[in-house]
Amino acid sequence: MLGLVIAVVVALLSVNTAAAQEPSPAGNDASRLVTQLRDLPPSLPGIAPSNGVLPPAEEQRQNLYAQLREMGTNALPALLRGLRDPDVQLRRNVALAFIVLASGYFAPHSEKVDVRVALSGLVLAMRDTDPSVRAWVAQAIGTIGPDASFAVPDLILLLSNTDEGSRNSACIALRGIGPAAKEALPALRKALADPSPDVRGFAQRAIASIDR
Repeated sequence: MLGLVIAVVVALLSVNTAAAQEPSPAGNDASRLVTQLRDLPPSLPGIAPSNGVLPPAEEQRQNLYAQLREMGTNALPALLRGLRDPDVQLRRNVALAFIVLASGYFAPHSEKVDVRVALSGLVLAMRDTDPSVRAWVAQAIGTIGPDASFAVPDLILLLSNTDEGSRNSACIALRGIGPAAKEALPALRKALADPSPDVRGFAQRAIASIDR
């Protein structure tokens, strides 16, 4: 009898484990959308076209962003997987998507996606070998605000990166975190002597946001 009970328990555990590992319908949809990000130009358009007609790639971008925004936090696991994809084109576009979804860019009157639960994955992505991924992920972290204080040590490290865009984005992110990033003030003050005038300007604005 005891053997039968154990067998039933093991069978139930096996079923529950399989169910837990099987992607949800929402997860499958999000993965499909994230995969389509791969085909987009890895940069956001600067200005709207004068004729008001979006190029097909930008129309597709806004459509994908709208669907991901509608899914909210359910899209985050698939997006985080995209940040670990071997294809740098996809990683860049996922990093851009994080900025757009978290900031409300393109849809200022829509609800922003709360990316706080993705913070650990975003911090890891700041170590990416690609400078664009590092920079855009840092900016996405900055949209979280004070709740992103966990990322401050990694942003301080990014401030010393040889890539200027990474240093700019570290300053932008620290400015977004605000007073919760006080430990970054020494590094930011050091950045006031950076060879790049852009980095110096972003550092000054970050200091003003933090030290208030």
